[in-house]
Amino acid sequence: MNRKNDLPSMMEALHALSIARNKLVYDFKNKEHEIYIPIFKYENHPELMKLALENYFTSWVSFHFLTWDKNYPNSSGKLFYQAIKELLLKTISSAGEIDQYNPSFISKLIFSKVQLIDCLIKGGERDNEKYNALLLEYEKDKALFEREINRLKGDS
Repeated sequence: MNRKNDLPSMMEALHALSIARNKLVYDFKNKEHEIYIPIFKYENHPELMKLALENYFTSWVSFHFLTWDKNYPNSSGKLFYQAIKELLLKTISSAGEIDQYNPSFISKLIFSKVQLIDCLIKGGERDNEKYNALLLEYEKDKALFEREINRLKGDS
């Protein structure tokens, strides 16, 4: 590795990573709804809360690509993609299988993960709605049954 020749590439990568890191700090400081709403919305459903927060973090990783493409559209970005790969190793269990420089695959992988998490969250919300509907029906049937029992007791 020739550090002198890689310096511009390193500076580009550090700049793109810095922009994304600033977005993360900004989102936390300014109480971004994607971070804070799930904490309260899913406080009784820790699995959905974890998915929602993971979805935010995965979207943040994806933001790195948008930043790179916007600021350095003509650069190869090998060092940048290596840094993103390391970031993915912390977030995607199968990222260890990504051994070659393949930004298109990594970008599609992140996008697919965001879509999958969104589907899981929506499914969890539907399950909660169905559970609440069943609970309502149960309580309604129970009340009607008790009413009928009390009516029959009164007739005897």
